[in-house]
Amino acid sequence: MASFKIQNILVPVDFSGTGEKALKQAIVMAKITKAKITLLHALDSPLGSKKGDYFRKSTLPPGMYEKEVLSWVKEQLNDMKKDLQNAGVPKVETIIENGTPYKMILSAVKKIKADIIIMGTHGSGGVRNFVVGSNTFRVVSEAECPVLSVQKRTTKGGFKDILLPFCDKPHSRESVDFAICMAELFGATLHILGISYDSSASAMKKLNIEAKQIENAAEKAGVNTTSDVIKGNYAAKVIFEYAVKKKADLIAVTADLDRQSISEFIIGPVIQQVVNHSYIPVLSIHPTFNPNFESVSSWTFWE
Repeated sequence: MASFKIQNILVPVDFSGTGEKALKQAIVMAKITKAKITLLHALDSPLGSKKGDYFRKSTLPPGMYEKEVLSWVKEQLNDMKKDLQNAGVPKVETIIENGTPYKMILSAVKKIKADIIIMGTHGSGGVRNFVVGSNTFRVVSEAECPVLSVQKRTTKGGFKDILLPFCDKPHSRESVDFAICMAELFGATLHILGISYDSSASAMKKLNIEAKQIENAAEKAGVNTTSDVIKGNYAAKVIFEYAVKKKADLIAVTADLDRQSISEFIIGPVIQQVVNHSYIPVLSIHPTFNPNFESVSSWTFWE
């Protein structure tokens, strides 16, 4: 078993159809790992306010205030909790917080020591169409744990073909390890994709060496792999096209936005494009950058 253990799953919910897709994925993962699921609903303006922004943005029925809103939310969460328990999830808890959604989510991650966040996204409408508020992309970029964003088009739970794109820039081993962990958990094939902006023989050779190292690490964990290296100038387009080619049902990408400590390939604009426009779930992994690892090739997986 991979070194990562999933024991606590945080699922932000807003009672939408996309949220139900996220719950479906959470159920599958929780049953495999025997993890606890915590359902979080964040009220994005103070209870008791009159018809303000909260009621215009929320999916809650209009005209409900204070006790009525809180009672309705509690009822919805309790119904979800029962459904999850009936589906075989070993332990379920619920949290209601009042505040900016992304702040409440990030706070809850630390409070419950979440190992992963699973949340819905409305997809190609952009970051302001995320399921729990306009600031949800902040969760993807700032959460210390991985974030699994699930699109409305998702039709099944679990994963069989995981795409792991990378490029020749400083990387964190944690991002690769977690992708391998997911493939191991679900019995999935890991499709390793090196993307290079440089088509020179030396650059392509180095990327192939790095892909082989990741491949060795995955196979050591008992994960089936494929490996490829592609020259491309538009990373998101390459990723989407390759995902279709491999019939991938999950894309695992690094969510670090620091241009100095992580690849230009996985900076904000690309991760935003992938998360917002992907037709399949995206696992965004926020690595702990280690300056001692200048590239993937410095890792010694085979020790």
